[in-house]
Amino acid sequence: MERPDAGDLTTPDAVRVKKMGQNVLLVQRRMPKYRLRLFDKMRESLEKNELVLELVHGTPDRKEILRRDEGILPWATRIRCMYFRLGNTQLVYQPIPSYLLKNKDLIIVPHENRLLFNYLLLIRHHYGGPRIAFFGHGANFQAKESHSYREKIKQLTARKADWWFAYTSLSVARVIESGFPEQRITCVNNTVEVSQLIEFQKSITPDELYALRQALGLMGNNVGIFIGSLYGDKRPSFLFSAANELRRRLRDFELIMIGDGPLRDKVHMFAATRPWVRWVGEKHGREKVLHISLGKVMLNPGLVGLGILDSFALGIPMITTDCGIHSPEIAYLESGRNGIMTPDNLDAYVSAAENLFINDQLRKQMSSACAEDAKRYSLDKMVDNFCEGIFKALDVKPLHKQ
Repeated sequence: MERPDAGDLTTPDAVRVKKMGQNVLLVQRRMPKYRLRLFDKMRESLEKNELVLELVHGTPDRKEILRRDEGILPWATRIRCMYFRLGNTQLVYQPIPSYLLKNKDLIIVPHENRLLFNYLLLIRHHYGGPRIAFFGHGANFQAKESHSYREKIKQLTARKADWWFAYTSLSVARVIESGFPEQRITCVNNTVEVSQLIEFQKSITPDELYALRQALGLMGNNVGIFIGSLYGDKRPSFLFSAANELRRRLRDFELIMIGDGPLRDKVHMFAATRPWVRWVGEKHGREKVLHISLGKVMLNPGLVGLGILDSFALGIPMITTDCGIHSPEIAYLESGRNGIMTPDNLDAYVSAAENLFINDQLRKQMSSACAEDAKRYSLDKMVDNFCEGIFKALDVKPLHKQ
């Protein structure tokens, strides 16, 4: 059903607001497919406690449309985002209709400077509006200047909420640094559903692995895996140099690169000139698991985010560097236990990778730790963390009334 005053607004079929219990509105700028299970499970969990969760999300920008990863939640409300630029900054406005804001006990919004609706909500909050909670990183972990005006704005607005849902322990630390009280922060341990990846891996037969090795022309036993989007923060040049050196030290080293992105031409040229490198493009689902399962070690010297969960789920330890641009999920890596983080130099990285390839016992120990942490950072536990935080947020007085 369309509402002309909301701007390409799609509403659910059923009326969700109940007279009983409390009402929470969760706002997302856009709806990627990997978030669908999280929100479905949160809604189910909260409804058992007579708490109504409504969700409103916007639409992707032009570049994000090309990813083709927009998800659909039948019970959510979809509103067209308005994107425009101010200098080098992209600003976003979500025209959320007033009826969605009525009778809400808590509104949870992403903590992003560019979301103009947030500022309107904070003004309303200042004059007695409903409780507000932020959900996010706590800082821009890829910011080149930690003291830039953008980061100062983040720190300022971070203190204006009544509750915080922080991605990981690193995010918690950043929110505390901004001056927000620790007792009002929930660490959700951001994750995605990986149980299907585990099931896919269990279903793969030795014959399938052998057939794929033959199809790719792999000859050696020391296969490294890179998986991720092909852009600058993944540091492909560093990876290329590391791969060249690993090939010099381990004559049967081979590399499978999984992914696509703006630097695909650079990756294609590297693979085309080295018969021991295979670039296979994007892979998803069981096919992704099949390719990853050919490897012993994941090589990702650049930005690490949710991709670390692939490593955990499939029991293939990852090696990265202390490059300073990782996303908050790098908090899950315990170097020497479930993966390795080396100093940010080529020799240290290659030496650690070489040792992990040839040290079967160490690799087996790390693989077991990865499997343990796949359970530790499960989607069900994130749902529990998030919902528990919502109950706590509803149980405290708004900060602006204290």
